[in-house]
Amino acid sequence: MANVHFYLKPGQKNKKGQQPVIMRITHDYSRTIIFVGHAVHSKYWSQKNEKVKPPHANEETNHHEAINATIEAYYKRATAALAKAISEKIPITEAYLKNSITLKEEKGTTKAFFGIFDEYIEMSKPIRAPRTITGYNTVKQFLMDFEEASGKKIDINTIDNLFFDRFRTYAFSVRKVQDNYFSKIVNVLKSFMNWSYDRKYAKTLTHKKFSTPEREKEIIYLTKDELFDLLYHKFESKKLSHARDLFCFMCFTGLRVSDLRDLTQEHIKENEIQKTIVKTQKIDRIPLNRFAKEILLKYKGDEVSVFPKISSQKLNDYIKDCCEELKMNEPVRIQQFIGGKVKTVVKPKYEFITNHVARKTFVTLSFIFGMDTKIIKSITGHKKDSSFNKYIKIAEEFKNVALKSAWDKQTATEKPKA
Repeated sequence: MANVHFYLKPGQKNKKGQQPVIMRITHDYSRTIIFVGHAVHSKYWSQKNEKVKPPHANEETNHHEAINATIEAYYKRATAALAKAISEKIPITEAYLKNSITLKEEKGTTKAFFGIFDEYIEMSKPIRAPRTITGYNTVKQFLMDFEEASGKKIDINTIDNLFFDRFRTYAFSVRKVQDNYFSKIVNVLKSFMNWSYDRKYAKTLTHKKFSTPEREKEIIYLTKDELFDLLYHKFESKKLSHARDLFCFMCFTGLRVSDLRDLTQEHIKENEIQKTIVKTQKIDRIPLNRFAKEILLKYKGDEVSVFPKISSQKLNDYIKDCCEELKMNEPVRIQQFIGGKVKTVVKPKYEFITNHVARKTFVTLSFIFGMDTKIIKSITGHKKDSSFNKYIKIAEEFKNVALKSAWDKQTATEKPKA
């Protein structure tokens, strides 16, 4: 009888104190060890569940979802390989198991698709933000799920129009993903294929023809009144107060949540923040208005980090609770596109508030307050003018409504007739 288990390799740690995740298969007193391709700190490893535990609320992401997805993929491959060996009376040797299971296997002189994808991810780590790498792993898992569902192994040289048709059908009909999410997946796939072609892993450029529509998304933001109501509201819960401060600070600076995580006191200058932006890896200077400074004063002390550590998911949860407490219950209607089909969703506004809304609030209110487009772009790091057209439209609509409201309140004094 064969057994499949996952462990952290004992006695081997990297500079971060992490240990490699290994899969151990035992069969008839023989043992096969396969490296999963991830390393995990022991405090996050569950020996009982053989999975990675999520980090605490005040800790940075440990990519537990992506790693656990890889572990699950290895487990499925292992059990499938064992079942095939038994049914087809194939000797269960170490070579057979490694050739059947490992995601970095080679066949002849051609690397397997996911082996190349793993290499692409590893080569990208020094030049890409952690959030981007997480996105690559998510796309890899999506492709692995597609391969399993289709029952057809993905090959680097069969990423053609037929593959794209089948992949798109799976995304929309089986996974029910929205058009914009599928577009992001395809963009990552195309970047990976370009990289593979340059390194002579892929032999064709058919993937360059893959086209996916991107739908314009509704911009959800806090109005000026909502923002300042949130800023000065007295929350009884300390965690909600902290979440409010982080969210409002992003509203006043345009920073992403990834940049708040590693914000330290040394980044804070008198009237600005000077730091390397996580997404762009470029040093930026972000001006501090008086409201941002008010928030910073609350956390001025001896701590190296400026703000308490809150994970992105917890921040999303807490800021929804904050906005619900302030009764931001106005119904908001958004449209979701899945394969061209439109679905209308109506929810109270607070349910749509996430950390991404903070940055949208900064841009939208900056336009409404009359800031120049170039200045806003220099602060946020946006490169495309097209990204700002929707914000300009909102600002113009706001000004038209404000102008009409102001004039409609006036009364004219009729000039006496001669």
